[in-house]
Amino acid sequence: MIIKTALIVDDEELSCELLKHLINKYSFPIEVIGKATAGDEAVKLIFHLKPDIVFLDIEMPGYNGMEVMEKINRDYIRVIKFIVITAYNYFEYAQAALRLGAKDILLKPIEPMQFKKTIERVLHYNYTDNQFFNEILTYINNNYYKTIQLNETAKRFHTSPNYIARMFKKYFGVSFIFYLNRMKIEKAKELLTDTELSIKEVADRVGYNNLNYFYKNFKMIMGVTPKGFKTNGG
Repeated sequence: MIIKTALIVDDEELSCELLKHLINKYSFPIEVIGKATAGDEAVKLIFHLKPDIVFLDIEMPGYNGMEVMEKINRDYIRVIKFIVITAYNYFEYAQAALRLGAKDILLKPIEPMQFKKTIERVLHYNYTDNQFFNEILTYINNNYYKTIQLNETAKRFHTSPNYIARMFKKYFGVSFIFYLNRMKIEKAKELLTDTELSIKEVADRVGYNNLNYFYKNFKMIMGVTPKGFKTNGG
């Protein structure tokens, strides 16, 4: 599972902190990369940061949430997953937000379990039927860019490397290391497509400190080198 980036747009500090707290509490693979307190600021940050998800309050200074969605839908080429947050339990708000492409609507004060269900739905989570293995997957998904090894992961979860290896074969048909490398390469593809980072910077960002190894894995998984992928625009 790839780490998704998120922007929080809300002029209430407590609401922003609660959203970040809930993301961490449930170990969602979401990295909050920015915050805006006004609609016009939000539009600028969306274009600049290119988040995958935007938590969007309705009532704000500058543009309101609906106007932000309208401007992004009109002028922005990437798909943004908007999750609308509002203290107004009005049917009209819900209808308008959904027409503009909102994935869901959360009412303030945000209820933790409703938040959890919303994010699982938005991220299209495909949990296995093994809750213990799900916990291992969450750890890997959230830390793919670090140095993660099978033995270290097994020790962290007080299990055996063989058990984890069997679970990866059972549920994904691949090895632990292939799953991890595929995740790194998927994120590298996004960075090569959406940023001006050099290939070495991308390799570092996704956890490869050996550029040759990055090239080798990228070519094996994608069938093309990182340079070829970047040159051809993905």
